[in-house]
Amino acid sequence: MKKLLLVFTIIVSANLVFAGSVPVKDSPVAILMKTVKDVSFKRGDANWTPAKVGSTLNTSDEVKTGDQSIALIKFTDNSVIRVRENSSLKIYADKQKQSISKNTYVEKGTVGFNVSKQENEEFKFTTPTMVASIRGTEGFIGVLSDTSSILVVTQGLVNVLASLGLQQTGSVGAGQFAVATSNGSITISNLTPQLQNQANSIKKTVTKSITIRTNLFNMKIEYLVEE
Repeated sequence: MKKLLLVFTIIVSANLVFAGSVPVKDSPVAILMKTVKDVSFKRGDANWTPAKVGSTLNTSDEVKTGDQSIALIKFTDNSVIRVRENSSLKIYADKQKQSISKNTYVEKGTVGFNVSKQENEEFKFTTPTMVASIRGTEGFIGVLSDTSSILVVTQGLVNVLASLGLQQTGSVGAGQFAVATSNGSITISNLTPQLQNQANSIKKTVTKSITIRTNLFNMKIEYLVEE
């Protein structure tokens, strides 16, 4: 069943380039490509403000979404993440010679990702209970209500580490998912139909609309479809 929501969207296209002489803390790491409804942005110690499409994101910047809201973020290596509703994350970047290691800390919620193949760079997702190292992969990562973390991989391979307790490790391939708990254990299993459907749904960031007309009223409903 499609999830219906009323939305206002703006789209922008942009190519990001690092200036080699600029410190990474002052260089753009990513750009906000699209926002749907309630998306906020925070730079450093500044206050939260409504996010604007086209805003560049530097290391330590934060993004959060409200109910039925989405943020689409594109990194300088063309990797894309989709921040789903009621989610918050913080972006970190560390420049080492000619490469930049990126780490997106997901505090809560769910984030879909399509990470470009990383040659000499590193792309990580970190949650309160998991670290996922990614090199050219598609899927999503989420923080569950009990602070456990789930990683779903639909393409590629991801190495995972439980960041607490036992600190178990593992590799998650296409068609698999992993759960890391607060005691440091990791369980890897094959995708269920429900998780596969969720992975497909997370890709949806384009809005379509239908109009219902009656003798009493007209109603316009917008819903999400995959790009």
